[in-house]
Amino acid sequence: MIVRVLLLLVIVPACATPAQTASQCPWLSSGTAAKILGGNISLEAHADGNDDGSCHFMRNDGGKAESIDILIGKKDTHPCPAESASVRSLGNEAVQCRRLDPGNQQIDIIAGRMRDVYFAVTMTGLPDAARQIPADPHLSDPFGASLLERVAEQVVGNLY
Repeated sequence: MIVRVLLLLVIVPACATPAQTASQCPWLSSGTAAKILGGNISLEAHADGNDDGSCHFMRNDGGKAESIDILIGKKDTHPCPAESASVRSLGNEAVQCRRLDPGNQQIDIIAGRMRDVYFAVTMTGLPDAARQIPADPHLSDPFGASLLERVAEQVVGNLY
């Protein structure tokens, strides 16, 4: 009996060694990202605590790449211009903007601050990710939230 227990204590850890935990994003789950992007995703995450890091979720479907990027940090790397539409319900100073990347692909961004931590949530290749920015620059309808706003809400909630 003792030999069997010792054998188990030696063999089981050796078999478990190759199985390592996958990368995880502290601000958004892989399941949520997969549902938003519509299928299997790859994740690259780097986090140093809850207030510094990045996550890159990507789905490549036959040449069409879709992604969700999250950037968290103490430095303001705000990618939106000053005249961007404000998003009231997402932390402090949150704004929404739309840009084109160097490959002429649409990028939708919500960026802001939660306490002393800055965040930027970016969706690329998802034409319906963000609703059109209205003439009124203050977005405030929580029931009409776009995919981008809902992801940003989860990120901000995890920063809180």
